[in-house]
Amino acid sequence: MKKILQLLLIIITLIGCTKKEALYVPDLLSVQRDNRKVSLVAVGDNLIHNSIYDAEERPYDFRHIYSDIKPFINEFDLAFINQETILGGTELGLSGYPRFNSPKEIGDAIIDAGFNLFSIANNHTLDKGEIGVMNALDYLDGEDIIYSGAKHSDHESSVKVFSKKGIKFGFVAYTYGTNGLPHPDGKEYLANVFSKEKAKEDIESVRDKVDIMIVSMHWGEQYQSRPNKNQVDEANYLSSLGVDIIIGHHPHVIQPIDIIETDGNKTIVIYSLGNFLSDQVGIDRLIGMAVSLEIEKNVEGLKTDIQIDNLSAKLTYRYKSDEFKILFMSDISEEILDGYLIHYKEKKDLINFYLTNIDVS
Repeated sequence: MKKILQLLLIIITLIGCTKKEALYVPDLLSVQRDNRKVSLVAVGDNLIHNSIYDAEERPYDFRHIYSDIKPFINEFDLAFINQETILGGTELGLSGYPRFNSPKEIGDAIIDAGFNLFSIANNHTLDKGEIGVMNALDYLDGEDIIYSGAKHSDHESSVKVFSKKGIKFGFVAYTYGTNGLPHPDGKEYLANVFSKEKAKEDIESVRDKVDIMIVSMHWGEQYQSRPNKNQVDEANYLSSLGVDIIIGHHPHVIQPIDIIETDGNKTIVIYSLGNFLSDQVGIDRLIGMAVSLEIEKNVEGLKTDIQIDNLSAKLTYRYKSDEFKILFMSDISEEILDGYLIHYKEKKDLINFYLTNIDVS
């Protein structure tokens, strides 16, 4: 009897051991999804002629110049500007054309307006020599912005890599030259002059580490409303390196926008944004554009998709009466610019010379 009871106990124990708890099995059909968006706007040449600061009292405060466009600029995550003149400061002596040096308060004003992505590579970068560049870099380093186009030393990368809302960007700025002003011996880093070899080295060093590659190009012929052969050739070359967005400036007038494809890579090319602020004369040099777009990153499981959409342009106008102001063409009237509707249509047609479907306001 005792043996029978022991046998029954063993059987009950074995049955209990074979009873398994329910295991958690993940839903293999449920794929993790993530959607991120970054908005970008870009304006052209902030070209500070001496008449702009001569119209102001000291201590300088230029914020009023940009106050009308500030609410619009602040809608964007990234706001690009070509700071055409070196921010060397009053201590170096302010100067206008042909060798510019601007007050740092200009930088204060454009940063206050919402600009946070600067190109400082242009034909005026070396106007005040090494000390001018270093003064400007020391100032910009103290601000919450990203810049490219000049460096403290050759040990720094020309390409700035940064993240915004979970999207990783590479940004580099080049100029065609420096108006014949030579770099000090061994200090080519003071102004980032374009060459295909340098661009290839710079871009390939980061291309596989970033989601979006932006290149600023100071290029083209002044006062020409169409890109020249070099611009088109360089745009296609940059596209072949995997550049997503090319932001062009220098002609001081608007040139068209295009979307090109090279070796399977699509690139938005803004050939020239035109002037933003200057005291140049002639209607074509007074009208610029603020080009905006949206970058979207979609992650679905192991697959990542990057899209650039909502490409549009908003025309700007440099107005001068007792003071300088940047206005939107959509906000002005015949009292401010005679025949402004005619000029608006001309610029709209020019911007759409290649694509025909860009919204221009």
